Amino acid sequence: MKKSLLILLLGICFGTQLFANNIQISNVSLTSQNVFADFYMVEFDLSWDNSWRTNTYESNWDAAWVFIKFTPKNQENWQHATLNYVNGTSDGHTAPAGSIIQTAHNTYGTTTNGIGVFIYRSAVGIGHVNFQDVRLRWNYGVNGIADDEAVEISVHAIEMVYVPQGAFFAGDGQGDFGQFEAGNTGLPFQITSEAALTLGGTNSNNLSNHDAVNMLNADDFDYGQTQTLPADFPKGFAAFYCMKYEVSQQQYADFLAHLNMTQKTDRDGPFYVNAVDVFPVQDGNGYAIADFPWRPMHYISWADMAAYLDWSGLRPMSELEYEKACRGPLDGVPNELAWGNTSWYLEDHYTYENEGTAEELILSGIGQHVGNANPNSVYVGSGRPVRCGIFAASATHKTREETGATYWGIMEMSGNCYEMTISVGNSQSRDFSGLHGDGNVTGTGNGSFTLLADWAFVSAVGIGYRSSEVSTRYGANYNNSDRENWHGMRGVRSAN
Repeated sequence: MKKSLLILLLGICFGTQLFANNIQISNVSLTSQNVFADFYMVEFDLSWDNSWRTNTYESNWDAAWVFIKFTPKNQENWQHATLNYVNGTSDGHTAPAGSIIQTAHNTYGTTTNGIGVFIYRSAVGIGHVNFQDVRLRWNYGVNGIADDEAVEISVHAIEMVYVPQGAFFAGDGQGDFGQFEAGNTGLPFQITSEAALTLGGTNSNNLSNHDAVNMLNADDFDYGQTQTLPADFPKGFAAFYCMKYEVSQQQYADFLAHLNMTQKTDRDGPFYVNAVDVFPVQDGNGYAIADFPWRPMHYISWADMAAYLDWSGLRPMSELEYEKACRGPLDGVPNELAWGNTSWYLEDHYTYENEGTAEELILSGIGQHVGNANPNSVYVGSGRPVRCGIFAASATHKTREETGATYWGIMEMSGNCYEMTISVGNSQSRDFSGLHGDGNVTGTGNGSFTLLADWAFVSAVGIGYRSSEVSTRYGANYNNSDRENWHGMRGVRSAN
């Protein structure tokens, strides 16, 4: 006779959102075991603040990306749970009133379906959401768990923002740092599909780069040399979800807590910032504990970020997706920042309340404006970013300009930490097909895929950064595999 599973349940509020929009998972339980089909329903409550869904202007919503980890009891072997996915029919999950559950599948690559789900509002609204009795079908038999095997599970949630399908402009009409343009016209280039593109040359139908002027490392295309950007490369036209905030120190600590000691060797620090370790405290098992869990995780490498995104079932964003995530469908504004204009309300004018704490706020800035960014080159005090979500929490007027929000409501895309992106200017990075993480890392703690052409896990060839001005491509081919103070991380996932 088959027996019920013995489970230790761990509900985890996964990341800095606990201090920004207060995302929480609680009351985790297992119900309705089916010993014939080898599945269990994982039940929990999910809530977060400052949620929205609109059908005008942006016509988008925020969502929780939810996934589950498990390990045989008393073992250090956390694995990714497979959630039920049936193409074109109900997946067997139960969405509470007012919510939608969308199971993630993979339109790119070969990784398995059912890595996680998006949960979001089913109707227009704004404010706090509290979804009670969410039920996800976990196919534990697929994961090799016997009906009577004792396991531990943990449920994780990350706030995301939906970026709808649609055309947008790449480039801001400036050409000082390799900005995108239509041929050699100096005008922004409109992305109207995910079809292959010709890079470089002078034809206005080509995505060019102002002859790669003033780039740190030039693209391999320019006015005199063309390349092809394949159809599989994510160009930003197709819908995708983007993390609302940069990955926090707590999120990274949670990641490390679900690796074994061997895997942690390469992914754990020390992450020194001005001689201060980001993770100075180790518990008795050697797990990293963040002193400042509400701050963005910085001083990381490309390999750190790639492993984290693989483990959470997400992927890196392309540099074209970065511009779409910031600008939306609007025309480019010369030298614009993520909030759509050139108005910095800078850190050296800020007055703080509860500085350095989870309740850190900005009390005053320039004139009637509180503040909208912590510039990448001017870190506060000892050289650190400010807490995730501080500008939206502190803003008086709640406009894009003062909260520092992108067109879609994504936070801190200009300032705080550099955003690492996949470049179009390198032959290896152009092979990036939008492959999503499968929830696992290798035995040495690296991303688990063998196709280096997709993620360039360790070498960082074809990896660049975007920071302040949306279209500036100075570091688009940075190719730096080191841990650097200004490196942050943020993941995306294709919506289809």
